[in-house]
Amino acid sequence: MCDFKTLHLDKNLGYVLQCIDCGNITIGFKIITFSRTLPEFYRMVKDVHDCHAYHSNLGADPQTRSIPFWQLSECSCMAMSLHELHELGELLDLAHARIMLEKLFSNLPDN
Repeated sequence: MCDFKTLHLDKNLGYVLQCIDCGNITIGFKIITFSRTLPEFYRMVKDVHDCHAYHSNLGADPQTRSIPFWQLSECSCMAMSLHELHELGELLDLAHARIMLEKLFSNLPDN
């Protein structure tokens, strides 16, 4: 059983948690929840930003859910809006920043 620490919590968007034992990341965004290993989480952060940039350059309507997002599992796809991709990217970025800060602090000498 996992024991979680909160990497980021936003009352409107969701949360990102990390298991203290195995390091896996659980993401709750709007009405969905899914888990990733740490390397998969890093890849997802990049993919969300790449997907947002691509569809933004195409001139996608920010509010229309027309962007297929295959990141949940091999067998599922969710249609997202450009605005929702931005929100997910923001949620993931803040959790990613927390992970990087914790890594940085763990490497500081004890004085």
